[in-house]
Amino acid sequence: MRILITGASSGIGYEVGKSLAQRGHLVYMTCRTEKEVFHLRKKLIMEDVCAVCLKLDLLTDDIYLANSLDIDCLFNHAGIGCAGSILTMQDSVLHDIYEVNFFRSFLFLKLVFQHMQQNHIEGKIFVTSSLLSIYPLPFLGVYSSSKAAISSLVKALQQESRILNCSISFCLVEPGAYSTGFNQAMIDKIEKYQQLNSRFLSIYRYQRQLFSLLESNNIEKLADKVAYEMVKKKPKKVLRIPWIQGFLLKLIFLLFE
Repeated sequence: MRILITGASSGIGYEVGKSLAQRGHLVYMTCRTEKEVFHLRKKLIMEDVCAVCLKLDLLTDDIYLANSLDIDCLFNHAGIGCAGSILTMQDSVLHDIYEVNFFRSFLFLKLVFQHMQQNHIEGKIFVTSSLLSIYPLPFLGVYSSSKAAISSLVKALQQESRILNCSISFCLVEPGAYSTGFNQAMIDKIEKYQQLNSRFLSIYRYQRQLFSLLESNNIEKLADKVAYEMVKKKPKKVLRIPWIQGFLLKLIFLLFE
């Protein structure tokens, strides 16, 4: 198989790419900047993994890379986040999160879809959302809502592809919290965009404690499950991993309701 992964510089995107490459597949692993591409190449060489590293910034004309690669599978994984309340968050931050996570991400998906159809490729498109799309946590509402929009659109696409008898399948990946550093980076950004009075500091501490409780370290298991579904002829429509986090988030959500 030939797979393209967005947001593959680290974390889940990197581990899925590594798992697929180690299985002998041709993997295009993309990063936002040339600097990240350079470090990704070095990391793959050190781990003796063979993959193609490319620059793909969704906010630029890099998205037209979709027209030049014949791939069997897209893992639309790139995303950004920021903690804080929408009531005090800068408008530019809200715009940036939705621009990357939703608008430009789905523009790239659309281009890949059209290229697959034109070249008669029976492809698969995997899209990363989050368990937070179902159970949004306090002061992560903007990030959670962008993921909810992703989940809703992918579910609609699944129904549309069935009605239209489309040869391209869609899979929604809704992972829980994993120890990749992304959650901490998202929470730390609160310092840039919120007034750091004692109230916001207590929220900051609460979020860090919550993620330290929820986060799983077994990212390789997640990556292997996603990679396994990608190589199947008919992948599952929704992957929610790990199930225990879904249970804990539901419990927390009910307590706050």
